Amino acid sequence: GLSNGPEAMEVDGLQEVPLCSCRMETPKSREITTLANNQCMATESVDNELGRCTNSVVKYELMRPSNKVQLLVLCEDHRGRMVKHQCCPGCGYFCTAGTFMECQPESSISHRFHKNCASQVNDMSYCPHCGEEASKAKEVTIAKADTTSTVSLTYEQQKPAAVEGRADTTTGSGTGTRLSEEDKPENSAAEGFDMAGSSVFPKPTTSLSQGPVKETLESALIALDSEKPKKLRFHPKQLYFSARQGELQKVLLMLVDGIDPNFKMEHQNKRTPLHAAAESGHVDICHMLIQAGANIDTCSEDQRTPLMEAAENNHLETVKYLIKAGALVDPKDAEGSTCLHLAAKKGHYDVVQYLLSNGKMDVNCQDDGGWTPMIWATEYKHIELVKLLLAKGSDINIRDNEENICLHWAAFSGCVDIAEILLAAKCDLHAVNIHGDSPLHIAARENRYECVVLFLSRGSDVTLKNKEGETPLQCSSLNSQVWVALQMNKTLKESSTDKPPQIEKVVNRDIARGYERIPIPCINSVDNEPCPSNYKYVSQNCVTSPIDIDRNITHLQYCVCIDDCSSSNCMCGQLSMRCWYDKDGRLLPEFNMAEPPLIFECNHACSCWRTCRNRVVQNGLRTRLQLYRTQKMGWGVRTMQDIPLGTFVCEYVGELISDSEADVREEDSYLFDLDNK
Repeated sequence: GLSNGPEAMEVDGLQEVPLCSCRMETPKSREITTLANNQCMATESVDNELGRCTNSVVKYELMRPSNKVQLLVLCEDHRGRMVKHQCCPGCGYFCTAGTFMECQPESSISHRFHKNCASQVNDMSYCPHCGEEASKAKEVTIAKADTTSTVSLTYEQQKPAAVEGRADTTTGSGTGTRLSEEDKPENSAAEGFDMAGSSVFPKPTTSLSQGPVKETLESALIALDSEKPKKLRFHPKQLYFSARQGELQKVLLMLVDGIDPNFKMEHQNKRTPLHAAAESGHVDICHMLIQAGANIDTCSEDQRTPLMEAAENNHLETVKYLIKAGALVDPKDAEGSTCLHLAAKKGHYDVVQYLLSNGKMDVNCQDDGGWTPMIWATEYKHIELVKLLLAKGSDINIRDNEENICLHWAAFSGCVDIAEILLAAKCDLHAVNIHGDSPLHIAARENRYECVVLFLSRGSDVTLKNKEGETPLQCSSLNSQVWVALQMNKTLKESSTDKPPQIEKVVNRDIARGYERIPIPCINSVDNEPCPSNYKYVSQNCVTSPIDIDRNITHLQYCVCIDDCSSSNCMCGQLSMRCWYDKDGRLLPEFNMAEPPLIFECNHACSCWRTCRNRVVQNGLRTRLQLYRTQKMGWGVRTMQDIPLGTFVCEYVGELISDSEADVREEDSYLFDLDNK
C-alpha cells in the first residue's frame, strides 16, 4: 500500500523565556511625565513593605524591567539600580531589603527577583532577567542598612511572604510613605496610557524600503549614546529572543555592544537571531542583522536557512528581501526539502509564485522522500496551488521513492477536484507503485468514494491485482459505499454479452529498473504477451571485451566559465561554434536541423557548475516514454506527452567494440563509428 509519506502533523515551536529590559531606555512621554509630577516613580520592597521614592527626576527618558510593567520616570539612584538588575521584572518593585532570589550568570553580575515572579515555561522556572534556570539562583537576604551586600538565608530564618502584583506608580505627597503590599491599588495605569506596554520601538513595517521612521532612528541613536558609557553587558541569547519579538532597539543595542549576530541557540536547534527574525517576518531586523555580519545562508541543526523559515511561515516581504540580499534558494534541510517544498506544503500561494518567478528554482525538485512541491500541494489539498504549479511546468508523473505519482496522493487525500485536474493534464491513471497499487487501490483502501467513482468512470481496472494479490475490491471495506461501487462495476463487466475490450495492463512498471530518472513502463492492451526480456537495458555505453579507451581527464578540452556557459567565451561552446541550448535545455531556433553541427557539452574537467546551460544530453532522459504492444508490429515506443521542438528525447547508447570485432558481427547489428575530440 501507500507509505506513510510526508508527515501530516506539524510540531509546535519551542516557547521562549521572556527576558528583561532593565538596560533599555524609551523616549520621553508627555503623559507619564505629567503623571510623575517631577518625582521618581520607583516602588521599593523593604522587608515585605512597599515604599515610594520621592527624589526629584533629572532625566525623563523612560525605563522598566520588562514589558509586563508600566514605563517609569526614575531618579538617578533608581536608574542606576535598574541597570544593575535590582528591579524585579515580574512585579516592578525594586528589591531593596528583605529576602529575594538572586541569579548570578557571571561573577560580576547579579539579578534580583521575587521567587513567585520567576518566569514559568513548560512547568520550569527561569530567571526573569536572563532566562537561566531558577534552580541555579540562590535565596538571599539583603540587609536594610546596606542595599548592595547580600547575606545567605539560613534555614532558621523565616522566609518572608512572596511579593505579588505590579508596582504602584501613582505619586504621593510628602516624604516616602509606607504601605503594605496588600494595600496596593488594583489599577495604577494612567488614563489614556497603554499599561500592556509596547516595544521600545514601534514595530517596523514589513517593507524594507519604508524602514523605521525618522523619530525612531533618532531615539535609537540617543539611547545608544546614553547607554554606551555604562558598558552594558548582554547575554547572546537575548539577541535571539529580541529578534524574534521584533524589539528593534534591543537588537541594535546588543549588536553595538558586540553580541555575535551568528550566535546559535543550543536549545532552539542551533538557530541564529536571523532565523528568529525571518520566522517572525521582521524585515528591518533581518536587514540590521545582515548588515552586522549575520550569515544569510546559515543553517540550523536541522539544516534550515532563514529563507526557509520565512517561506514556511508565509512572510512574503521577508522572502523577497532575503532573496534580493543574496540568499540561496535551493539549499535543502535535513529532510531534503527546499523553501519551495515548505511553502507548497503549507499552501502559501504568493510565496510559491514569487519563488518560481525568479527562474532560479526547479519546480520539479525532489526531497529525500522523492516528493515534489506538486506532491506536497496535492496531499494537503491546495487546489489553487496545484493549478499554479501545473502552469509553471510541474511534472505530475514524477515518482517518489515508492514510485507513487501525484494521482496516488490525490487518491490518498481524497481530493477529487485535484484528481480531476491531474487526469485532465494526462496523469497516468494506470500507474502502479512499488507495491503494485494503482490510484484505484489507494482510493478503495482509504474509502475515498468520490475518487473511486471518478477513476472507474475514466476506465480504471477494477480487476488489477497488486503484489499482495489484492484487487481494489478486496482493498475496500466490506459492504461500504466504495465496495458497492466497485462490486457493481465488476459485475457489469462480467455480465457483458459482447467480448469485453482488452484492458490495458501494466506488464512492467519500469523497463529501465530505476536507472533512468523517469521510469519507462511497459503496457499491453492487445494480447497476453509479457514484457520482453531478451535484452539488457543500459543507460550508458558499455564494453564486453578489452578495448583501449582514453579516459585521461587531462586530455579533455574544458572551459573555465564562472557563468552558465551561455556566453561566447565558453571553450566548449566554441568547439560547437556556440552553445546551442536555451535555458530550458532545448535547441535554439537558429540551429540547423538539416545539417546539424557537432555539439560538445561541458564535461567533468570543466570549472563550471554541473547545472550550467551546456549540459543536456548528459543529464539523461527527461521525456516520458512508454513501451507498448502494437496490433501487428510487435513492441513499440511512444511518448506520453507533447514534445516541444528542439527538446532532447533520449541518447542512443550500447556496446563499444573495436573495428575488428565489428567486421565479424551479424549484419543486423547497428554500428556507428565514434571519434574523440
